[in-house]
Amino acid sequence: MNKIQGKIGVVIIHYGRSDPTLRCLASVIADPSSAARQIVVVDNFGNLKATQLGEGVTLIRQEDNPGFGGGANIGVESFSDRDDLSAYLILNNDVELTPGFLDGAVLALNSDRSGAAGGPIRSGIDPSALWYAGGGIRHLTGTVHQSRSPSDAVKAREVRFIPGTAIAVKAAAWHDIGGFDESFFLYNEDIDLCLRLRRKGWRLRFEPTMACIHHLGETTGSAHRSALYLEQITLTRLQPFKPWIYQVYLCWVHSFYNLARVATLIARRGRASRTQVQAVWRGHFGAMAGVFGLRKPKRTLSEQKMAERNGFQG
Repeated sequence: MNKIQGKIGVVIIHYGRSDPTLRCLASVIADPSSAARQIVVVDNFGNLKATQLGEGVTLIRQEDNPGFGGGANIGVESFSDRDDLSAYLILNNDVELTPGFLDGAVLALNSDRSGAAGGPIRSGIDPSALWYAGGGIRHLTGTVHQSRSPSDAVKAREVRFIPGTAIAVKAAAWHDIGGFDESFFLYNEDIDLCLRLRRKGWRLRFEPTMACIHHLGETTGSAHRSALYLEQITLTRLQPFKPWIYQVYLCWVHSFYNLARVATLIARRGRASRTQVQAVWRGHFGAMAGVFGLRKPKRTLSEQKMAERNGFQG
């Protein structure tokens, strides 16, 4: 049997302002679940202090930002009692857990082939609005679809995609696939993780009691389509998919998609729109270069370089 015993290693990836991270951390600590937890905060921005986090929380500061997946891997590897942990919970720093989340994770992962689990994700702007209530991957277009149906939010079931926003992964499944692929700097690493888990025979579970609130865009500006968001999500859009000929097909599909996005941005005729258009083109041509072997995926990108390039302000 491959059941978990209830001790979970929690990894929070910090970037940008400290307030969202401290709010996320407080929700993990306050969760009344019976599941034991060990917490690590990976600072990819360099502005956190250990004294802000409180006792029992480990801070790992990265001088060179390894990205979301790289930070998650570093966090998992840092657990002092990793052999005693049965699951890892990876969290965006702009997430707040609701009470009972960790016990929900234990429940969802307590079956032999359950490899990862997630639950309903609600908007921080309007907590009554669902951002995720289960989802999957459209292979015809190489895109993700996420249910926002209240009826789906209360159904425990198998799904095909769980966002990296708040994903619990059984330790055995994590080590089976080697964690996140660090060639993804930001975005789409969760699609890749889910696809690799499923290829290995692990199931993805949706558990209604694993509910959380996502203050979307507080870290990377995704809510208002920042240049950082547009470039990074476009750059690795094709990378999770196999085989190579399928990636070539997706190149054509996403060329039309990105042309439409650029046309929409140009129609706005604002200064921000020009920056956004440039970000989409950089990401798109970088993605195509990767497919045809003209660009090797980068494992790291310094925070300063990324911020300067994309006009991001923490």
